[in-house]
Amino acid sequence: MFSEQGLRDMQETLAADGYALAAFEEGDQVVVTIEATPQACEECLAPPEVMRAILGKTLAVPVEAIDLHYPE
Repeated sequence: MFSEQGLRDMQETLAADGYALAAFEEGDQVVVTIEATPQACEECLAPPEVMRAILGKTLAVPVEAIDLHYPE
């Protein structure tokens, strides 16, 4: 189970830069999807490996358990 408070904190942080974040558990994995809104700041989104490390700490799950999907 991941931290719901951590999820809310990350959603708030990313929303400030124009991104929406959703997460759900699927087996032993936490599937995290980040989507860009029309107001998204492309330079503001950390690289995937950095974001995965941040999410691991914030959601209180092992980094290896995060299945991260970035905007296309």
